[in-house]
Amino acid sequence: MAEADEKIQAQPPAPDPAPPRSGLRLAFQVMGFLIGIGLLGWCVRLALSEDNRESLEKLADAPPGSLAALLGLSVVGVVANGLIFWGALMPVRRLRPLDVVATNALATFLANLPFKIGLLARIAIHNRRDKVPMAMIFGWFGAVTVTLVITSASLLAAGAMRRVLGGFTIPAALVLMVLLSVALVVIARRLSGERGHRRLSRLIGRVGGRRALRLARSQVMREVHMGLDMLASGWWVAFVVAFRMIDFTSQAWRWVVAGELVGNPIDADDGLLIAGGHFLAGALSPVGMLGFREGAAMGTAGLLGLDARGFATIALLVAGAELVVVIAASGLAIAWLRLDRVLRARFLRTGPPGRA
Repeated sequence: MAEADEKIQAQPPAPDPAPPRSGLRLAFQVMGFLIGIGLLGWCVRLALSEDNRESLEKLADAPPGSLAALLGLSVVGVVANGLIFWGALMPVRRLRPLDVVATNALATFLANLPFKIGLLARIAIHNRRDKVPMAMIFGWFGAVTVTLVITSASLLAAGAMRRVLGGFTIPAALVLMVLLSVALVVIARRLSGERGHRRLSRLIGRVGGRRALRLARSQVMREVHMGLDMLASGWWVAFVVAFRMIDFTSQAWRWVVAGELVGNPIDADDGLLIAGGHFLAGALSPVGMLGFREGAAMGTAGLLGLDARGFATIALLVAGAELVVVIAASGLAIAWLRLDRVLRARFLRTGPPGRA
């Protein structure tokens, strides 16, 4: 027995298994990022082609006021998005609006990179700096996503029917948006609060058994459930939807202004649809939004019958204006949020990386 024990002890320990699919995830992110760069490069090549020389000459002679308006619309988009996140959280937790706007500016810039770095930075800042519980953050972002779906679905549905609706396209989208928002608040009020949490817990317990019931009744799930508490406030849902419309309007108007700057006019309805495709591509891309938004805008413009070569200059101009704004806003955000203090405090708690 002693000899057997010695043999067992002499055997080297089995190596730890490699993280499953980590290499595939890395390859997927890198390949996706390279594809995005390729799409952006294709857009740049079309924009700088010989066919667009006249557009480039008009852009060089563009009045400073129009260029300032394009930059200002990008600023409006960054601020409106930040206020959307701030307003959605207000029914359950109060943060300073400038803090949330600054976090949104930094996250928007980082969203160009793969691995969802922008989303991770947003979560980390609100969790570590603002002390928002992680589970509540998931409920918070879920509430923002639901309002985004309502707004986007209303605009896309009305846009798909614009040949029938004609000049009533935007009013029809607004009416549909109001109806969906009211329905959302009514449903959320039935399921929000402690009573709503108990109702959902009982339903989950019937479907998933005792383990699911215990999980549903846990504090973590109660914090996630606060997303419904946020959606139960009619005032703040109206606030979030209104600022989402301000965001979409500023995005749509950027395409109109950029078209005027290069002498290739785009009407407001087309600008709104292009802005919708541009935004959704960035929001849904799992590998960063660099290049994919421009590619989606080019594709949407093609579906609307616009010339791809002429539109490429507009897409590049909008992308450049936004990049200038978010880079400047990110620098201001880092200074305002004092992220150096957060990192220094974490370093003092855990020590150098080798000891963490």
